Amino acid sequence: MKGLLQLNINKTDRRTAFLLTLLVLALIVLTLTQDFLRSELKNSSFYFSESFMFSSFWWLFAPLLFSQYLAVSRKINKHLYFHLTIIILPVIVHLIAFPFLVWLISGIFYYHTFAFQQTFRYTLSEHLYLLAIIYSVPVLVFSFFHKKAILAAPVSGTQNERTSNFYLSNFLVTDGNKKMNINVQEILYFSANSPYINIHLDGKKHLYNATLRSISIQLNPEKFVRVHKSTIVNIEMVRSYTTRLNGDYDLTMKNNAQIRVSRNFAGNFKLQFKRTHHHTPN
Repeated sequence: MKGLLQLNINKTDRRTAFLLTLLVLALIVLTLTQDFLRSELKNSSFYFSESFMFSSFWWLFAPLLFSQYLAVSRKINKHLYFHLTIIILPVIVHLIAFPFLVWLISGIFYYHTFAFQQTFRYTLSEHLYLLAIIYSVPVLVFSFFHKKAILAAPVSGTQNERTSNFYLSNFLVTDGNKKMNINVQEILYFSANSPYINIHLDGKKHLYNATLRSISIQLNPEKFVRVHKSTIVNIEMVRSYTTRLNGDYDLTMKNNAQIRVSRNFAGNFKLQFKRTHHHTPN
């Protein structure tokens, strides 16, 4: 767990924490303002201290959303269970922490102590959907911007060496009656051949028992790039590419194989090609 979730806080993390804190402060001010206006419209008393205490519902979002951000930015291989966990866990913590805060603050500073069970039942019935939405959307947002930052950031040799340990380095394939070990650096591209995939080498290809989806998360994304729903290429084995003038591209591999690049994957492909080959093709 320590290797997957490093807690060193960098400049981007501090900026994110600051923005989340500002957002929560704004929500607290809006809550207090709403309570005041409601009391004025209903000709009832406004108790700032009580309104401020119940605004603790919003206080909790800053640390919990920041924890989500750290989890997304530090986790390398993200599966469905990981995303579900970092959504469900903050919801549960929030449901328990808010009634506890209200009980604790009211017990220390007020004559009347609000029962934990009473606030918990109210939060569960009135705010569960809100918690589910608020803790779901940021996971998608954090994931999107984290992937964008990874693609934009230069990768040092040390980072490459450390990260490569998480990815496949070879494939064991069957060639007639013998088994062969193929280094991933020798592979030009992978193509779908349902329910299998083809591993393409220079002048030869092998059938492999897997799917593109299953191996895509095990390949180094800086070296192997999805260019089509049925194709993943070794970006170092791409010689050139040309546009079709409709958003799609045709790329030429080093063995002269022609592969189509779908417009859905073209942006990431061109970015990785420029980064790998250090020039823009004509």
